Amino acid sequence: MVMQTMQIRLTKGLINEIKILVDLGIYPNVSEAVRDSVRMLVTSKETPRGLPPARQEEIKTIQEKIQKEIQQQFQNPKGTENYYPEEMSIRNKVFDIWRKNALKFGFLEVDSPVIEDLDLLKAKQGEEITKQIFVIEKKGEEELALRAEFTPSLTRMFITKQKSIPKPVKWFCINRVFRYEKPQAGRQREFFQFNVEIYGSSKPEADAEIINLAIESLKGLGLDEKDFFAKLNNRKLIQGLLLDIIEEKQLEDVMRIIDKRKKISEEEWNNEFRKVQLTDSQMKKIKEFLDSNINNLKPKKELAKQGLKELKEVLKLLDKKFVKVDLGAVRGLAYYTGTVFEISDTKEKFRSITGGGRYDNMVELFKGEETPATGFGMGYSTLRLLLKEKELLPKEDIGVDYYIAIVNKDVKEKAFEIANNLRKKYRVDIDLMQRNLGNQFDYANKIKAKNVIIVGPDELKKGKIKIKNMKSGKETEKEINKILLQKPKKQKI
Repeated sequence: MVMQTMQIRLTKGLINEIKILVDLGIYPNVSEAVRDSVRMLVTSKETPRGLPPARQEEIKTIQEKIQKEIQQQFQNPKGTENYYPEEMSIRNKVFDIWRKNALKFGFLEVDSPVIEDLDLLKAKQGEEITKQIFVIEKKGEEELALRAEFTPSLTRMFITKQKSIPKPVKWFCINRVFRYEKPQAGRQREFFQFNVEIYGSSKPEADAEIINLAIESLKGLGLDEKDFFAKLNNRKLIQGLLLDIIEEKQLEDVMRIIDKRKKISEEEWNNEFRKVQLTDSQMKKIKEFLDSNINNLKPKKELAKQGLKELKEVLKLLDKKFVKVDLGAVRGLAYYTGTVFEISDTKEKFRSITGGGRYDNMVELFKGEETPATGFGMGYSTLRLLLKEKELLPKEDIGVDYYIAIVNKDVKEKAFEIANNLRKKYRVDIDLMQRNLGNQFDYANKIKAKNVIIVGPDELKKGKIKIKNMKSGKETEKEINKILLQKPKKQKI
């Protein structure tokens, strides 16, 4: 686990007041008094017991001043995260696996602006997402907002080149999105998402392609069928079945409520149905078909028949170890039109890791030519929780391959020459503080350098350098010319 520290800056006046607590023997020193105030701030504990009664109010006032000072210091906004080198190393390894798998499946990487036209983001999004959009203060005529997901942005990009690029178009991106919602485990206001889209194919092969990519991306991180599963459904099937029970004007509300089934209690779920004027008889029928096996379904409407056929065709192209049909998985976003899916941990302890499906009307809605499309988004925040629980988080790797220790100023130029040559192939750090040799080794150990190269006058006279492996402690000598003449690695473009 990566430990995080926070610097706390206190005024001289407040420090003098804190010393009262030390003088009374409540704390051994100022640092411990501050630490206890932080603990009380975080855990909402009361002030320590056993304080002298005559001084309790004074001590309480000092504690409150410390806590107020801490609260006023700048922190990252709620629902966002700072990524220090250790966290960045882990995050980058996850992103590299996402990227590697997307490229293996023939997808090409793209990116879009973090700000978009507000009307684009609101179009056909559904009420829930619309409420979560971060709207930017209006400066002129434009109404702009931070993207809440990638699909509208990538669809806009597709339309720009729709007539000139071969179909199907297979794109992916990995970047930040923003939603104003209550922060909690696996849910942040700023978060990273792996987004995948296919434009131009209405076939079940395209739906299977994105689901298989999502599964392979999770397998690439060490997860297997004991850790996660995909819930597969079809909106046409569900809509067709519902229209035998409810009126069309109720459809969107009922679909939204069905999507909440496992997120709220049974009583709350029933109350949601009653709010949209469903009878107990209608609710019973809905629950019956949601719990049915697809092989027992006998849809009457053509829409439902088409959806059932599509569902079965997609299912044939998937690894059954990871997939099950779940008629309650309808996805909350309003723009889905056909196949939909969600990926969750097997215990469903966390929020969905991945969600997506077919949205055949969006391109036309955004003024493009009618084009079928399908895609998914995979969130890093929830995935990280699962990887941590399964002890599968990638190991951080922030240590340089070589740290170059400079014995004295006479060898400094040669040391930098060696460093610059080694950097053609390796990650290399060098002393920048004019430290003595002992302190350089101490620093190299703290930054987790794998090897230390000692550049000193005695070694240079022999045309050699010493290399110490920091893990084994073993020292070897190497000719300097072999380092200076080594060819750099070829860069892949």
